[in-house]
Amino acid sequence: MTDLMNTTTPQTLSAETIDRYRQQGFVHIPGVLSQNEIAEFLADAQDQLHRHEKISWDEEGNGNVMDWVAEPEAKSAAMRRLALHPTITGIAEKLAGRQLRLFKSELLRKRSTGGTKTPLHIDAPAFPIGGDAVTLTAWVALVDVPVERGCMTFVPGSQDWPHGMELSFDPFESRPELKWWPRVTVPLRAGDCTFHDARLIHMAGANETDTARISLATVYMDAAATYHPDPSQPYQDEVSGVEPGRPFATDRYPRVGEITGPQR
Repeated sequence: MTDLMNTTTPQTLSAETIDRYRQQGFVHIPGVLSQNEIAEFLADAQDQLHRHEKISWDEEGNGNVMDWVAEPEAKSAAMRRLALHPTITGIAEKLAGRQLRLFKSELLRKRSTGGTKTPLHIDAPAFPIGGDAVTLTAWVALVDVPVERGCMTFVPGSQDWPHGMELSFDPFESRPELKWWPRVTVPLRAGDCTFHDARLIHMAGANETDTARISLATVYMDAAATYHPDPSQPYQDEVSGVEPGRPFATDRYPRVGEITGPQR
């Protein structure tokens, strides 16, 4: 568990860490939550998964990829506090170098039995967010996630796509050479967080342990991002109160903490 005295904050985030995120497209930030926060958020997550879970299967429909709850921040005050946690959102804004809004979050569980891996993919094609708006995900571990429990693996630098190239869920359709790029696997302790760019190739392994892997993944977008629906995007139907082509400037998509320092 994380000691409160060792919690990483936006103020202690180093310039080296920010540069590494912008070059590699991801970064591991240890200790964003205190022990008390971990206990509170995990208890609420387990309750929500019990009451609201949905199930994702693999492409053949034979294996469970994960159980999940959509928009848990709208279902409990605890999950909203976690999705808008000032430490997490403050770090996200410093990594992005600009003001951000909350787009969505998902509560995720990989079962201890009968599960399979999450395949290599990118997130950006799923989001009805226009243009080159900055979008990134904070993935917070609510239990220890060693390699055997299905931690995340990233392809460093794969977020830099050629200008004008169409993005797809299977990134190797457009850029088959990326199959041969090195991959980095990042085990986490409870209370740790990874941040990754929406265009970065990543995956998660299967859970081979006897403990469920539970995490919250929250997507933050450029505060000036605009809504661009596409029938092929799975999250377009979840957007409400925003006209196509207009900014997500509603209470449903709140601005998060203020950034400090120069914007890129």
